Amino acid sequence: MEISLLRTINIFEDLSEKQLEKIFNLAHIKLFPANTVILEEGKLGGALFIIVKGRIRVTKKVEGKEAKIITSLGAQSIFGEMSLFDNLPYSANVIALDETRCMVINKDRFDEMLQQDLPLAYKLLTQIITILSQRLRNTNEEIVAMTTWKDRIKQQSERKE
Repeated sequence: MEISLLRTINIFEDLSEKQLEKIFNLAHIKLFPANTVILEEGKLGGALFIIVKGRIRVTKKVEGKEAKIITSLGAQSIFGEMSLFDNLPYSANVIALDETRCMVINKDRFDEMLQQDLPLAYKLLTQIITILSQRLRNTNEEIVAMTTWKDRIKQQSERKE
């Protein structure tokens, strides 16, 4: 993988060549065959995954039911980022839909880099926070839509009685 590919990934787009080189040197490439579980809900983790090629699906276990699909992500997307900060088990499953190539940055190496290069840390954390904020906004919209839908169903059934 070439360093120039990093520039096409949104969390790295504002970095200098020197900063991109630092990130490149932290990461390793991992290939996941189609239908492989990359992250398993409930297991401890601690890595940031950047999809270089391929697609993944994020699912959440639902007791007594089939897993709920949360989202699908493709090239240039990130996942696993929460485990860099909260030290908790993965909150969802991530499954490769196609053969998927990811750039993986382990938490220990990421933390070390953040402590050593504050300007780089600021840029990366700002981008990651922006992504997390957008995902939270999307989740909030979904909750409102589901609540509104449930309220409508309830009102319709009350009218029929």
